[in-house]
Amino acid sequence: MRAQRLNGHARHRQRPAGLHLASARPIRDHQTGFIHHPTGFPLDFKRIWFNGLRRSDELNSGEVGLIFESDKYIKPGWTLEITIPVHNAVERFRGKVVLVRHNGEHYEIGLWLRRGADASRARIVEQICHIEAYMKERKYRDGPYCLNRDRIANEWIVNNAGSVPTL
Repeated sequence: MRAQRLNGHARHRQRPAGLHLASARPIRDHQTGFIHHPTGFPLDFKRIWFNGLRRSDELNSGEVGLIFESDKYIKPGWTLEITIPVHNAVERFRGKVVLVRHNGEHYEIGLWLRRGADASRARIVEQICHIEAYMKERKYRDGPYCLNRDRIANEWIVNNAGSVPTL
């Protein structure tokens, strides 16, 4: 399930259980170099009218960003705050919309993370999201009793961690 909020209104779209949990897309977008947020993993966003960044804040020199799906068109240049629930915490990131691609039933939104600390943290959070989505896919495909979380996480890291952009 993916929840989205724009200007205070939440909207949920259900996907069939077990289907499309892990994205068939590559982890790194070839056009932008940004990290794709896995389809089916929760992400919430809202527009921020005042971005709260000062000129003295550290800028994201590595140009790391995120790409996520939205049912709504979001204007390039808007500042968004996205929240991603990971384990028992909610991670928050702010960034500027720099890419909007219409892709059939949804839009792909490219969010450039402006602070280096956010970019570094987002890399780790997105890897966790991808590992969790991969585990759900494997659980659906292989059955719940065939999984060893550490082995599956290590398998994802060996096969995919090199695709995550570096700072």
